[in-house]
Amino acid sequence: MSEFVLQVSAGVGPVEVRRFVSKLAERFERICVENGLSPRDITFHGDEREPRSVSFRFGGAPPAWLRDEEGTHVLIHRSRERSKASRKRWFAAVELLDTVTSSDNEVGISKDDIVVSACRASGPGGQHVNKTSSAIRLHHLPSGIRIRSSSERSQKANMDHALRRLGAVLRERVTETRAHERAGHRSNHYRLIRGNAVRSYRLDEAGALELELPVR
Repeated sequence: MSEFVLQVSAGVGPVEVRRFVSKLAERFERICVENGLSPRDITFHGDEREPRSVSFRFGGAPPAWLRDEEGTHVLIHRSRERSKASRKRWFAAVELLDTVTSSDNEVGISKDDIVVSACRASGPGGQHVNKTSSAIRLHHLPSGIRIRSSSERSQKANMDHALRRLGAVLRERVTETRAHERAGHRSNHYRLIRGNAVRSYRLDEAGALELELPVR
């Protein structure tokens, strides 16, 4: 099953940026629901009112309109907690991250993705092993994994063994992918590229985000 993550990050920005991230997250949750895109879960990294980042996990693939939101978002607002000479532009990053999901206990393997051929077994086992095509060569087309199983006496047993081994290898790959994703998500919390803003905001009298510039 495919899914993706929408991540809003403050990088290593100060508290003003984290508050901006909180308001951006509220905006994205609202417009996603309005467009029929409900998050499976929402993860806050840090205080919910002043998070370092907020991650929304959705099923399927991101729609085109959401991809237009990727990039740097800027809030133009002078902080009341700082001197008049202080900065008044606060930057946050919005990214879409593709993920791969699978059950913790099993990996879906379609028979249409497998090419199986029988071959003669070799090695110990006597004449019975050598005279029958009991060994199995299995090729998993999507991953390119190839497995040869000849340890069992029957073709069915070797097939079962090859499928179990294929499942184990695929689970290992999923585990590695998830580890890389988690590492990438953690690094993205601290990475923020300042540049041409996709969107620019100000705060209205009630403290809500007010869009200033249209999407690029």
